[in-house]
Amino acid sequence: MAYQESLPAPALQTLVAAYWSIDGAVDSTSTARRVLPDGCADLICDFADTSPGMRWVGTMTHAIEVQTGSRQNLFGIRFASGGLFPLLGAPLSLLTDDGAEFAALPARAWRPPLNGWCEDRSFAARCARADASLLAVLPRLQLTSAMWLIQRLPFASVLPTVTALADDMGMGLRTLQRHFVDHLGISPRQHLRYLRFERARQLLVRRDQRSVDIAMVAGYSDQAHFVREFRRFSGVTPGRWR
Repeated sequence: MAYQESLPAPALQTLVAAYWSIDGAVDSTSTARRVLPDGCADLICDFADTSPGMRWVGTMTHAIEVQTGSRQNLFGIRFASGGLFPLLGAPLSLLTDDGAEFAALPARAWRPPLNGWCEDRSFAARCARADASLLAVLPRLQLTSAMWLIQRLPFASVLPTVTALADDMGMGLRTLQRHFVDHLGISPRQHLRYLRFERARQLLVRRDQRSVDIAMVAGYSDQAHFVREFRRFSGVTPGRWR
């Protein structure tokens, strides 16, 4: 199975985190692949069948197992956190831990160039067509302050509390909750939990750091809290992940 990934045009990086593709030959041996939550929603285009289709996949709150082995020819757009909302024009809560066929939930501000992607075939050509399609609608989109806040969060030296987030936005907790559910499909508290997990996961790559130190740096209250939350998002303990 061949996996490719490419960044979008610089002007689109507030909307799109990456383009990706999976191309795999038929294999009679089915294997399970663990997919972790990444704070993003995707549009997945499947070209393996004679009738290509498109499907949304929403923000995940836990790891899932995906079976592989059959012929795969996928092209995907991984939207930046909050980046799909201006295109979709519908709350991302409709897709949380789930998916929907594009026809059942069409994007109000954008029509993906499925026919062009069918003709292009190469990954580079599909990425270029996606860029052109999204750049054409970009001037008409309303990019909200909530989206900018969500996209700044991963770069904060210390993750804020939900109350501090609301204060930063100059809004009440209920309004903040609604913005997050619309833009991400999850609450601000859930998203902060994911960001804490992601920081810990990246720190675990460094073999010279103890788990107890990683828990403290990532912002967990104690080791037990760290293990419990890490297992919730990844399906395994930090020790097993490492």
